[in-house]
Amino acid sequence: MSNTQLNLISHRTTDGMPYQHLRIEITNPDGIIEPVDLRGLQISSNIQWQQGVVIEGRAPMWLYAYLVHECHPASWVGCYDTRLGAVVVSTSRGDKQARR
Repeated sequence: MSNTQLNLISHRTTDGMPYQHLRIEITNPDGIIEPVDLRGLQISSNIQWQQGVVIEGRAPMWLYAYLVHECHPASWVGCYDTRLGAVVVSTSRGDKQARR
């Protein structure tokens, strides 16, 4: 998806728990993307599925839904809201490595 970049950034909570931010950046000059743009979109192969993932950035709701689905092997998945912070929307149990 040439109109969208996904950047993976390592973070830690204030308690020291590691997690990752998956930052969305729409690079199209008009800021508009279509569902067909999902073709070719790939999440970094460096993602650590045993950690949580927070998805953030200005993007359509359908892109967030797609990324939450794609990140389901992670320990947990959250979506960042500027007013609330990270809101966990999905959790997983069991061996994450076996799922991916």
